[in-house]
Amino acid sequence: MKKSNIKRILSGLFAMLMVCCIAFTTQGLTVNAAIVSGGKKNYSYKELKTDLKQLQKKYRDHCQVNVIGKTADKRNLYEVVIGNPNAKKHLLVIGNLHAREHMTVQLCMKQIEYYLNNYNKKINGKKVSATLNKVAIHYVPSCNPDGTAISQKGFNAIRNKSLRNGLRRMGGSSSKWKANARGVDLNRNWKVAFKKAGKKGSSGYRGPKAASEKEVQALVKWVNRIERRGKIAGVVSYHSTGSILYGRCASRATKKVRNITTRMYKLAKSLTRYHLMPTESISVARGCSREYFLYKRNIPCITIEVGVGAAPLSGREFNSIWNKNKNVVIREAQLFD
Repeated sequence: MKKSNIKRILSGLFAMLMVCCIAFTTQGLTVNAAIVSGGKKNYSYKELKTDLKQLQKKYRDHCQVNVIGKTADKRNLYEVVIGNPNAKKHLLVIGNLHAREHMTVQLCMKQIEYYLNNYNKKINGKKVSATLNKVAIHYVPSCNPDGTAISQKGFNAIRNKSLRNGLRRMGGSSSKWKANARGVDLNRNWKVAFKKAGKKGSSGYRGPKAASEKEVQALVKWVNRIERRGKIAGVVSYHSTGSILYGRCASRATKKVRNITTRMYKLAKSLTRYHLMPTESISVARGCSREYFLYKRNIPCITIEVGVGAAPLSGREFNSIWNKNKNVVIREAQLFD
């Protein structure tokens, strides 16, 4: 082969290498995930489990994966801890309370990998490692894996025959399912101003009693366990309808909780440009998780609703959602370090 041809080939390979390098780094930060996929409409429970195993293996020094409970259909509820588990402060992040809002699982997983990828680099002028040494972040990416299976694959995705038959009696659109496999809305089942309402189905049913559901019971025990180890600085709850924020508090919240929650939502608003919603009265928000954290546990909490369309969101929305939200959680943690 002629030297000129060899030079052209080497030059082409070098150019391709440079393009790849640029694609993987921007301002010193790793931006392309090596494990968690992006832009898929249906990020499944199977993918979640596989990705968690790989993340734990790759980042075992800075990442812990724990099972905090099981659903009615025996799926695991996973906690992912990034940073120092013995830190004095802890930030909680929950996703996918509503089944059809399963893009929040993918978003949380992408955030986890992004922060671990950039553990020794800076975001907003601060080293990620320095923040996570002081403020551990605890994710539960999927709080409703049974409901997500229904939304993605239909009622046949539920393995328990009794549960499956019950779902068929409830009826409704499986793809737009919000509840769990027992037809209970997991964002209406918390012990705060609880009052039984609705009937079993896709949405709106609060359950036979407060915290009747295995998922909510597991999350409450999870919060209790973390509180025994240190201070819970705040909670970020991800939902997916409307590009809006819930960050205002009623007067029944303590002044300290109101002030910190205000700081949290102002930061999230500045990063996402999402619209801030007015305060919801407790009579409207009976049994809601955010009100539980704010008024029963005195923990600052914001809810971030990603996406423009109605859930389940199109995979085409993911890149826009990612660009607006990729730094939100680590920046919230920086408020407390």
